[in-house]
Amino acid sequence: MPSYTKSLILCLLLFFFSGCNNKILEVEKKEPIKTKFVELKTKSFESENQYIILALESENQKLYFDARNLYFKLFEKTENYEYFVKYLAISTHIQDYKMVKEQALKYYVDNIKEEEIILRLYTFALFKLGNQKEALLNAQKLANLFKSDVNYELLGTIYLQQKDYLKAYELFEKSFALNKSVNTFFNLTNIQYFNLSQKTEAINKIEQYIKDNGHDFNLSIQLLTFYEKEQQTQKILPLLKDMYFEYKKNKDNSANIENSENNELEIFDRTKLLLTKYIAKDNVAEAIEFLEENEAEDEILLNLYKITNQPSKAYDLLGRLYASSYNFDYLAQQAIIEFEMAENKKSVLNSVITKLEKVTQNMDNHIYENYLAYILIDFDVNVSKGVLLVKKALQEEPNNIAYIDTLAWGEYKLKNCKEANKQMKKVIDEIGLNDEEIKLHWEKIKECKK
Repeated sequence: MPSYTKSLILCLLLFFFSGCNNKILEVEKKEPIKTKFVELKTKSFESENQYIILALESENQKLYFDARNLYFKLFEKTENYEYFVKYLAISTHIQDYKMVKEQALKYYVDNIKEEEIILRLYTFALFKLGNQKEALLNAQKLANLFKSDVNYELLGTIYLQQKDYLKAYELFEKSFALNKSVNTFFNLTNIQYFNLSQKTEAINKIEQYIKDNGHDFNLSIQLLTFYEKEQQTQKILPLLKDMYFEYKKNKDNSANIENSENNELEIFDRTKLLLTKYIAKDNVAEAIEFLEENEAEDEILLNLYKITNQPSKAYDLLGRLYASSYNFDYLAQQAIIEFEMAENKKSVLNSVITKLEKVTQNMDNHIYENYLAYILIDFDVNVSKGVLLVKKALQEEPNNIAYIDTLAWGEYKLKNCKEANKQMKKVIDEIGLNDEEIKLHWEKIKECKK
């Protein structure tokens, strides 16, 4: 099944379950054609409130089978179809479509206020069970009786599955006319582009929608995909830049609203990454310049500094990132860059060791433990501590040749010649003597043995 077809079905499921939470009776509030319903008498049930509480708690705990059984018991005892709707909705959620089909058919009653949602869930179950003919007939009945956006989309999805693309498109158009939903518009233009070969029309439609309504992320990515397929690459960077600045503004405006901030931040970060990649494909320096001009100091810029071998800029950025986040990973990276950049290693030893000790005291990371261990051993700062650190690193990476070399060098410095030789032999057997440092260590350790 094509990915966009799956997205249509996902949208339908979202329609079905938007009310399937603690709000027990808020399942469907569309205004149907039918305005007069048969009033069904309900029965009194002494334990009704207790059952409701248990059912809601079971849903909260995601004990859906228990919740479903409780709602059905409520329905049996009260004959209240609102409980039956919840039973069907949960059965759909757990994909027990056979049960939905059987029970909806058994208890279906014409012209009650729950008729629409019961018929919809029944139709969807038929669709998922592969009963396409029955599903189509019931979806047509549903859309004729209750002219709502979700009913049109269900019927449209069935037509889409049957490859009647024109009818599917018409029904999604009807749905969009009612709900003005960007998700419906997304599916509408997907059908237009992929199934009706109206590629230019689909692109123009999305461009106009974005112009009028702003850059919905999924819709904008859809447009970007269409640009790539149609080789309209000159339109990609302007689109991504417009998205970037719009999302940056939205992120800044929603900074005081926690939920909005998290959502806006995720969209902004994903867009920034895309934009940077597209710019960097042709010119990494231009990507760096763009991020610097827009004060986008983060992992993306840091990686570009590393790619372009700009350690000084990476070092400064890591300092600012650590100061704003207290992420010890940044401090460790800064220490390593500081050590690697220094022509006179001894001149930065105190600074580097202080940073790495702070890191290893606050986080477990075998890479940083080995790095600090090697410095402590090689410069005779604290060989015993270095050996303890590399042994800790080896607990995570017992076959890491670099760590075994560090341990061998530490044992040599402690005059544990037999252990040093044993560990260094593992290194030599694995990678030989091509590396100059490995060769030096081996020669020294052999002398120690003698």
